[in-house]
Amino acid sequence: MQQHSNDDHMSDLILHIHPPLRKRLRIAAAQSNLSEEEYVGRILEHVVPPESESVQQRSGHLDRAAVEELKHYREEIRRAHPGQVFEDSVELLRQAREERTRELEQR
Repeated sequence: MQQHSNDDHMSDLILHIHPPLRKRLRIAAAQSNLSEEEYVGRILEHVVPPESESVQQRSGHLDRAAVEELKHYREEIRRAHPGQVFEDSVELLRQAREERTRELEQR
């Protein structure tokens, strides 16, 4: 990984990405009508915590802004992968718990 700075207060970051991942990145960016740079930048904006975020804020508690950001990110993922079904993990866990409870009651 290399990092270069230029005069307009932007910093270039050069990443070496394996070809299969790079291909997926190109496709996802194109499906979102974004350049690869814009696509990766948006992902990083969602994933990397702001500099001002304190350790206490990263303790696992979500505030309203964090929930809204997650919803926005979820929609970006859905737009980038049209037609792909993402199952509700909460519902899957609830069903597995109910099934396990039934199994235990039958013993």
